[in-house]
Amino acid sequence: MLFEILEKTVITGMSRRELLAVSREIEDRAFRVGEGILRVSFQTLSTFKSQTDVYRTLVTDTDLEIHIYGIEDWTPPAIKGITYHGEEAERFKPYWALAYDGGPDSTQACGLVAKELSDGYTGFWTNDSAIVEEIATRLNTV
Repeated sequence: MLFEILEKTVITGMSRRELLAVSREIEDRAFRVGEGILRVSFQTLSTFKSQTDVYRTLVTDTDLEIHIYGIEDWTPPAIKGITYHGEEAERFKPYWALAYDGGPDSTQACGLVAKELSDGYTGFWTNDSAIVEEIATRLNTV
């Protein structure tokens, strides 16, 4: 399970606003580096709808490869460089996760995993490339 990664990290409570800020920083780092693989989970693909333009710009203005994960409840537009994964994504429904591999520089790797609770989120973000790789591996097993 994706959340087992947290056993090796410090767990902290986070608000939706904080998670969005960390997510934007990860996306911005991927944009600045301009290449590599960015994996992002949305609880549902329809949640991705409001972010379509952001990710279209990310993939159009860079050499990034982007993978989007979420429960299939909407058919997202085909965008060259973006691959959607919806099969069996139900197991990721309570999670918010991003993993950027750093492209050619693993010191640029960064990731975020948070689990939604009834009163907010608990989770972590990291610049540890080994943990980022584990997040990516777990996301990619969908």
